[in-house]
Parts: sequence; structure tokens; C-alpha cells
Amino acid sequence: MSGVEVWQSLPTFKIGPKKTFFGMDKNSAHTFKLPKEMDNAIIELLNLGEGNLQSEIKLIIEGREYPATARLWRGNRDRPRTLEQNDLPEREGIMFVWARYEITIMAIRIAFRDTFEKIRNGDTNLNQSATFVHIKNNEFILFS
Repeated sequence: MSGVEVWQSLPTFKIGPKKTFFGMDKNSAHTFKLPKEMDNAIIELLNLGEGNLQSEIKLIIEGREYPATARLWRGNRDRPRTLEQNDLPEREGIMFVWARYEITIMAIRIAFRDTFEKIRNGDTNLNQSATFVHIKNNEFILFS
């Protein structure tokens, strides 16, 4: 090795998987919204903004890489507004999405099999978290 490499990692965060995480919502989304505290760091890391609303990321699940997308989500921007809605602030956030990657969908269902089955049977997930650890660049380890 010719030198030392140093980089900064983003904070680790966790979420409680629900229907949308597993694509069991009405839109089959396979997504979740990141904690608001992560928005600016992800926007900066992946250079998201006008003209670049999404970026490919890698989820490392049980030691293997799987594709996903980080998307800058903006609500209320393109919707026709009624007078009552004009007072609503525009919403914005970051979502991780993997709906178009069948291999990622299957890896997540396997890694979170107990929670997946529980939600599929109509129960609520109260126990299991999905923990995301940023390792570098666009790579995140996903622990169940």
C-alpha cells in the first residue's frame, strides 16, 4: 500500500421497517424516508439538488453489495394547490429506494425475514430495527 487513506463517515442511523420498507404499501414502494437530521449530509455527499435529484448507492447486506437509489424528494412542489394548501410549507427529504432492483428486494426480505413475515401477516413491527452505517462514498452497510 502506497499511503494512508482517510475519509469522513456520516452518522449511523436506524429506522423501524414498516409496510413501505417491504413494498407492501399501495404503491409497492420499497423505500423509507431518512431521518431529517441526515438530509443535508446526504445532499452534500451525493451532490443532490436541482438537476440531480437522485444518485445510485450500494447497500451492503450480509457482506454482499446490492443496488439502491438515494432520492431527493420534494413534496407539494408540482401538485396543483387549493387556497388552503398555499400556506403549507414545501416538504423535502431524502429517501432510499430499491423498488426497481429485485435482487435488493429479496436480500432485504431475507435479512429481515421475521419482520417481513410479521408485517405480511398484518402485525406491527415493534422489535426489529434497520441500522444503516455509512462506510464511505455511496456505500452503506445495512444491519438487521
